[in-house]
Amino acid sequence: MKSKNQILSFIALSALLSFSACSSDDSSGDTGGDDGDGVVGTSKYIVTASSGENDYLVASDDIDAGTVIDATGTSAVQSPGTRIWESFGEEVLYGFLYNGADASTSASYIMDESGNIVKRNELALDVSIHTRGVVNDDIILVYSDRLRDTTIVQHAYFYTVDSQTDASQEYSLVTDDLLEEGEIAYFTDVAEYEDKIILGARSINSSSFSSDYYNSTYVVVLNDDFTVDQVIKDTGRTGSVSSQKYSQGDTGLEVVDNGDLYVFSAAQTDYDSAASSTIPSGVLKINAGTYAFDDDYFFNVTEASGGYNLFRSYYMGGTTFILAMYPGTNDDATFGIDADRFAVVDVATQSFTWVTGFPESALTSWEYKLPYIDTANGLLIVPATPTENENYLYAIDPDTATATQLSEVIGESAKAVSKLTYQGE
Repeated sequence: MKSKNQILSFIALSALLSFSACSSDDSSGDTGGDDGDGVVGTSKYIVTASSGENDYLVASDDIDAGTVIDATGTSAVQSPGTRIWESFGEEVLYGFLYNGADASTSASYIMDESGNIVKRNELALDVSIHTRGVVNDDIILVYSDRLRDTTIVQHAYFYTVDSQTDASQEYSLVTDDLLEEGEIAYFTDVAEYEDKIILGARSINSSSFSSDYYNSTYVVVLNDDFTVDQVIKDTGRTGSVSSQKYSQGDTGLEVVDNGDLYVFSAAQTDYDSAASSTIPSGVLKINAGTYAFDDDYFFNVTEASGGYNLFRSYYMGGTTFILAMYPGTNDDATFGIDADRFAVVDVATQSFTWVTGFPESALTSWEYKLPYIDTANGLLIVPATPTENENYLYAIDPDTATATQLSEVIGESAKAVSKLTYQGE
């Protein structure tokens, strides 16, 4: 159950952003600025790797093949614990500790004027952050109750942080019967659509994480005060938004350049129900300016892939996405733990092309991976472990559907790659 200490710890969340500023629109391609010159807009790649029971962050001017990024060296910045990483633009990088059973410390990291990674602040939390996103320049963190005592009212908690004014606020929403009678809503994604907050959701029985509605898709539209505006529902084509592993859901909602909203589903069940489930992974669409699923559009990803399931989706511009896929359906489904294949899809034409050149079985502990979408070069940069004790970054080019090995990462496991840009005082 969510404690008062947990709520009070989030009141301090605005302190995390006490030094934040707007990202430079022109900084995305600048990776080689001089260290120590204090030039606003200087950017570096940030690679995170684990070693022992901790994570370590390393800055690098480039990630080209032949470059070695050492997360065990003296320049690495230690971040205690095993973290889930999330970047918000190029101005701040967060490390959230997964284990919500114990009090834990999440941390934010920025780049200083010398091009060094510095921990900006800490925030003691005793709760997992299940999903996160950016809406109207506010950082939104989401946590959903799943209390096994069904006599207790269940809530979702939302924490908004204005990255420019440092204002923070907490909201809550009762999730009992929100999607279906007798089940609770468990949120898996947050995004912005038509100036509204939207959420991907699962309908579950809190006592067991099972459901009577696996073949339904839900998008919840919220008002600015986090009350429910409406629930958009589709039944019979695919399942809940996004894919979830160890409470982490993400990348299931994406508004493309023309304003259409595409909704991605792994059609996830639970392990007990997997043997009898025949729900395919798929993509639905909500046309720009509307709040209903397009009855004439359905992209059956399981069928297009020859029997694979969708785990994560990454928007590459236009109507192109790169999908992380995992093998197995029904009782052979693994729910993403071995999502080690990628595909390039065009959601408008419903084309599907497997990516070549990416090593098999290279994404151990995939639920904690954070790829970087390099919009300047049109590439997806993925941390991977092609063989035991070897870690590399790979670039996936959606134009050619090929993966290329980049820099080596020294550490037990390469977990995340992102960028930080010096914002100035």
